[in-house]
Amino acid sequence: MSDRLNINDAYSILKLKPGASPTQVKQAYRKLVKIWHPDRFSHPHQKQEAEEKIKQINEAYNKLKSDLPSSADPPTQTTHTNIYTSRSNAELFYNWGAENAKQGRYQEALVDFTHAIRLNPNYIDAYKYRGFICSLLGYEYRASSDLNKAAQIEAKLKNKQTHSGSPSSRSSRTSRKKSKLKSLLERFLHWIRRFGGF
Repeated sequence: MSDRLNINDAYSILKLKPGASPTQVKQAYRKLVKIWHPDRFSHPHQKQEAEEKIKQINEAYNKLKSDLPSSADPPTQTTHTNIYTSRSNAELFYNWGAENAKQGRYQEALVDFTHAIRLNPNYIDAYKYRGFICSLLGYEYRASSDLNKAAQIEAKLKNKQTHSGSPSSRSSRTSRKKSKLKSLLERFLHWIRRFGGF
């Protein structure tokens, strides 16, 4: 997505001059995300416009972020850095969100958790933490939605693990069921013998 964007356009979208430092890029990004966060708008048309603007801002930020560190790294490390980009970015935003939440900067934390979820839509902890922050801010519907989403993802993972279990784990589950049934039958027979006088 960010490969289509010219680096000069990315600077322009974030209202920065070419050559801005990573810190300046991050600060500009956070400032613009606060201004254009869709939750700040109630009218559907304005909300849609804000969502489009946020997409541009995210694209510009990702473009600059991916280009800035790689220009400072030695060439041998550049390919290694790019392999884990989206996962580490999601974790990075999650960590920023957690730090902002601890400092009481809840709106910034929401933005960070939202960005982590955009980068990794199955980020269970980000949904949970964002749900918790939404609840603190009184956004009960959003809090409930996030916590339900986290529960759904967890259920899918557990279901996947259960069904993809090895044949030995399936047979051990079957043998446990059989032993429970056998134990139950033995107790039932013992009870009959005791009271039946057999």
